[in-house]
Amino acid sequence: MIMNLLSRRSALAAVSALMLAACGGGDGGSATGVPSISKGDHVKGSESAPITIIEYASPTCPACKYFHDDILPALSEKYVVTGKVKFVFREFPIHEPDVPSYVLAMCAGDGQFFDVLDDLFANQVGVVTAAQNGTLKGALQTIGKRHGIETTAQFDACMENRDYRTALADKYQVATEKWGVDSTPTFIINGEKHLFGGEFGSAEGFSKYIDGLLGEDAPADDTETAAPAEDTAPQPTAAGDDAGVPETTDQP
Repeated sequence: MIMNLLSRRSALAAVSALMLAACGGGDGGSATGVPSISKGDHVKGSESAPITIIEYASPTCPACKYFHDDILPALSEKYVVTGKVKFVFREFPIHEPDVPSYVLAMCAGDGQFFDVLDDLFANQVGVVTAAQNGTLKGALQTIGKRHGIETTAQFDACMENRDYRTALADKYQVATEKWGVDSTPTFIINGEKHLFGGEFGSAEGFSKYIDGLLGEDAPADDTETAAPAEDTAPQPTAAGDDAGVPETTDQP
């Protein structure tokens, strides 16, 4: 089952929703150009932070959940709240439930985006299972009710909002065409592309790299916690202008 995202302004931006565990691909090469913050980005940290980390992620990707639960809190405490790192989250839908999940978070408002994202990661298994069982709409409605999207009418209006789909499609196009993203999580750190795993598979590895950019001494302990393995991501699939958010009964 192929799920497509498309806007009239971005005819090439489409997403294949084949099931993907924790999404690797490519060779981890770098892209040039310091990333800039765009309208619709979800940002934590100081505007003047010397380091910008952009994460492209999927809410149903196990490796993204691992980063969100086990790595990001340590990085936030050490670097984001201290003004050293600006963290930017960008949506990169790759699984069937990702588009309606991200639309839900966007509909809740920018002030609540990270709250909904936390909820989606906390309930990742339930969301994936619901998609497999044809009950995704109910699962997402339950999450939405915790964040102000209380009625079926409100939920349906969110899912039907073309502006959200357009924003997701445009972000996907930038990710693939500018940065060559084909896996999640993928990180753009001060304009340099890095794939999840290895040095970038633990809080210690991230810290060592960030400290190097800051000109600070790296931690003495280089022991890294094992992280989930990577899989190959699907390639984008072009679609017609009328493609939209998938039905909530779609299978991942």
